[in-house]
Amino acid sequence: MKYLRWFLAIVCVFLLMSIRVFETQLFYDPLLDFFKSDFYNLDFPDFDVTKHLLSMALRYGINSLLSLAIIYFIFNNKDYLKLSLFIYLIGFIVFFALYYYCIHTEFSLGYTAGFYIRRLVIQPVLLLLLIPVFWYVNYKSIKS
Repeated sequence: MKYLRWFLAIVCVFLLMSIRVFETQLFYDPLLDFFKSDFYNLDFPDFDVTKHLLSMALRYGINSLLSLAIIYFIFNNKDYLKLSLFIYLIGFIVFFALYYYCIHTEFSLGYTAGFYIRRLVIQPVLLLLLIPVFWYVNYKSIKS
């Protein structure tokens, strides 16, 4: 059973990687090309904000579900899963509020701040933070 959980966790990691590889085909993200270019010298692009935000919400949702699955498969702990779900929901509210503000004001906080806030929305950054935290908690509980 343990090997099956690890196998499923690895499958979920590959699915997260697939989202990144096929992001241009799967999601509407006009800022992708903008940030790949010399964006400091470009005007802010015109695009459908509603369509973009819905696409980013879908991406955040898919990344979150896969991340939650990875956490569950690795640790097999429902308390960790509940806490992670809460963190992802709070993250959604905070990240999207900031991201909407950045888009609405055409990155008045600066392009760098907007770039990194966007990264929090489209990349599974929380997963990279939660796994070491839960690993450490497990390690401390085993040592005690």
